[in-house]
Amino acid sequence: MAEKLRVAIFMRASTNKQTTQGKKKLISRSGKASARTVSDDENDLPLQKRKCTEYIESKPDWLFTGLEYVEAGVSGFHTHSSKRTGLNRAFEDAKKGLFDILVVYKLDRIGRRSTESLNHAIKFLRYCRIWVVDKDREFTNNGDADEILNFIEFWSAKKSSLDTKVRVSDMMKLIHKEGYWTGGNPPYGYRNHPELSNMLQIEPKEAEVVKEIYRLYTSEGFGMLKIAGILNERGLKTKTGREWKTESVRRILRNTIYKGYLSYGKTKTVEGEFGSYQAYTKEGEELVSDRYWPEYEIVPAEVWEKAQKIKKSRSNMVSNWGRKVPSRKGTGKGLLVGILTCECGSNMTYGSQRDWLDSKRTKRGELYGIYRCLKRLKAGVKACGAKRGTHRAEKIESLVVDKVKDYLKELISSNMLVEIQKQTMNASKEIEEKLNQAKQDLEQWQRAKENANNHLLKILMGEESPFSEAQLKELYERAVKEVKNAERLVEEMKALKDANGLSEIDLLKLQDLLADWGELFNKATHEEKRQMLASIIDQVKVYAETIEVAINFDVVKFFEAVSCAKEIVASLENAAKDHESSIPQNIDGRGPYCCRCGDNCP
Repeated sequence: MAEKLRVAIFMRASTNKQTTQGKKKLISRSGKASARTVSDDENDLPLQKRKCTEYIESKPDWLFTGLEYVEAGVSGFHTHSSKRTGLNRAFEDAKKGLFDILVVYKLDRIGRRSTESLNHAIKFLRYCRIWVVDKDREFTNNGDADEILNFIEFWSAKKSSLDTKVRVSDMMKLIHKEGYWTGGNPPYGYRNHPELSNMLQIEPKEAEVVKEIYRLYTSEGFGMLKIAGILNERGLKTKTGREWKTESVRRILRNTIYKGYLSYGKTKTVEGEFGSYQAYTKEGEELVSDRYWPEYEIVPAEVWEKAQKIKKSRSNMVSNWGRKVPSRKGTGKGLLVGILTCECGSNMTYGSQRDWLDSKRTKRGELYGIYRCLKRLKAGVKACGAKRGTHRAEKIESLVVDKVKDYLKELISSNMLVEIQKQTMNASKEIEEKLNQAKQDLEQWQRAKENANNHLLKILMGEESPFSEAQLKELYERAVKEVKNAERLVEEMKALKDANGLSEIDLLKLQDLLADWGELFNKATHEEKRQMLASIIDQVKVYAETIEVAINFDVVKFFEAVSCAKEIVASLENAAKDHESSIPQNIDGRGPYCCRCGDNCP
């Protein structure tokens, strides 16, 4: 008797409302039961389990292992596969060989992110088979027809999610246009009305904080960062119980509800590399209702409008500068921003200041750069706890550069370079694996591009094709884009592979670069100096009188930063030589002519 195939089940419900437990909670809160039976919803987890179990029982050569992988309230469209715990657990168990077949009720349970979900499903095929219940067929990826068909199926699942999103968004806009609250978490200063749906109520204590924010901003002239610091010093918290930040204050100064008008569309969904996220739209792009609610007003309309004028004037500075903020000579972003931390552990931010030169405060000195503790700025001196929260940038940067030079000298004289060489050789193995994967992805998309093109040619020649012209055009355009991305990734991995391994000759080259680092650093541009420091330093912690420099020497970044700096320095020196050679010389070769008198003036 043949051994039975071991089977596992994967189930997913997009939202908690689509699960039985979620529906029961909704019924208990609203007091209203749906006329529709709970199990009628195809996304309901008990329905999926029942359908999958019945399907497994109909297969005499299958044996259910009892393994169930469940994702409740997980969107297959908005959630990236790397964050899908249930799906990834099923994949890891498939690699371990715990089952032979993974059964899903519908293929879109794996995901609705077209290419990404398709690639994840194909990875499963290396270790197990996938069976789709509603199609009564096995998911395969053999040959050109399967590749196109699978892509179209996942593309259709993504399109279905997009259509649902559009319908929901249109309904929300309609509710908002009528002047009602569209639901969700109420803004700071309000709470959901206990008796009326789509309505809000003012929260008195929070409303007083809102008034104080507008007063500090419009009357006292404080900035958003300073206001956040004042609120934190007073021990006030946001609606979620967190400390106030600049963005928290900005949201309150922006929202039209505080003058009595509801607005919708202050955020939008953005598809990122690792799933979707909410990003704020530009001010003025949200939809503001025409209906005025006097019971929502916390600040007068003239105060709200004054705040908008102040924000606009501060962001645009002077419009006559061609929409560019005029530069402040003598200052610039600090070399240590991103790696410099305060004694309290908070990051240091870069700024500038002038000192008074006399006791009457009538004259001020030159502008100079400073590093300031970000926690002290936001939450006050007590929250920081350090003896000093402000340090001169020039002094700190000089101390750090000197410590780096000392470290590089010790590096050359010791045997540490040999150990670094061994570490980079080991890292090259991981790069090789990533390079091979990138090449496989490139080949896959090249095949998809060719297949789509061949089917399009068939349609043009009048031959029949199982796919529509629109579907094939979309697949072809997507394939062209992905081929370019894959080619770029392959080239990047090749370059990284070439730079990562250090031979004996490269070791000598590295020693020369280490010896010349100080001279190159002095000639490099501001941005190149930052990169050169970041390739050597992991973190710098500053105390009242001393600093601690944590070294983390990255050979690849070091080569890139120093090589780039050398190219820039060389180009500047060549430009200077070309300029010098272009200046007319005196007949006796004593030097250039003066630009005014034509003679060799000193």
